[in-house]
Amino acid sequence: MASELDPNLVKIFHDVCSFSICRALKQISAEDFEAPVVDSTPISGDEESAGVWVRFSAPAWLTGEIGFFVSQPDALLLSGLLHRQAPEKSAELEGSLREAVAEVFHRFVAAATSALQAKTKDALEFVFRGFEPPRCEAEFRCRLEVRGSKTRPFQVFLVADQGLVKAAATLAASAVSPPASDPEKLMGSSARLFQGKENIGLLMDMELEATLRFGEREMLLREVLNLSSGSVIELNHRVNDPVELLVCGKVVAKGEVVVLDGNYALRVTQVGSQADRMSSLLN
Repeated sequence: MASELDPNLVKIFHDVCSFSICRALKQISAEDFEAPVVDSTPISGDEESAGVWVRFSAPAWLTGEIGFFVSQPDALLLSGLLHRQAPEKSAELEGSLREAVAEVFHRFVAAATSALQAKTKDALEFVFRGFEPPRCEAEFRCRLEVRGSKTRPFQVFLVADQGLVKAAATLAASAVSPPASDPEKLMGSSARLFQGKENIGLLMDMELEATLRFGEREMLLREVLNLSSGSVIELNHRVNDPVELLVCGKVVAKGEVVVLDGNYALRVTQVGSQADRMSSLLN
């Protein structure tokens, strides 16, 4: 049980999970999320018979497995976020639907390992093992309630080997390096763990999605359906207005479009301070 682990490390592991799943979902949907841990109630038999498990194994030096479970309605929601199109409510939990759920959690694991990779020279690559519960010698579990700014709340049930939890949390905690007599600094909040200047190295190798925005407009569904080759869509930007650079859905710079070696590029003309950009990306 989780009570056998150091509460400080459990808190850090919770923070890593919350941060990573919110980051992965934001990259998919450009929407803000929060994912507090609500409890560690185990899955009931009725729940498990109507849901999706996704299982990953850790690299050999880290050892252990980790798995994620979502109910059928929440699996449909995740598939809709990934594909930007809601699947049929009657869709069965197999084939493309399960693969969509696996892809979402693969991105979650990638976000977590990317943040932690800077703290170790060993490979931190988790391997997808299938759609069944993880095989844990000593089980750690928790439920996260994921809440989006536009998406209804849903729950993710997480199960992992205690050894994996301890190793991952210790790796994350190494960036904080607090005095042994000050557990409050070790526990911290997820914001302090990932946003402090002394911890920024955790994030530097994380891949972020960047987009250029020339403008935007709202369209009626009938206008979208009536589009054809040759249609002209007027945007809300004038010709001389700067183009916006968005990273994870947030504007971090503005500039003008140029051509570089045959490719489009952006010459930055306006950019905020590093502190402002980091604050924007992590909030």
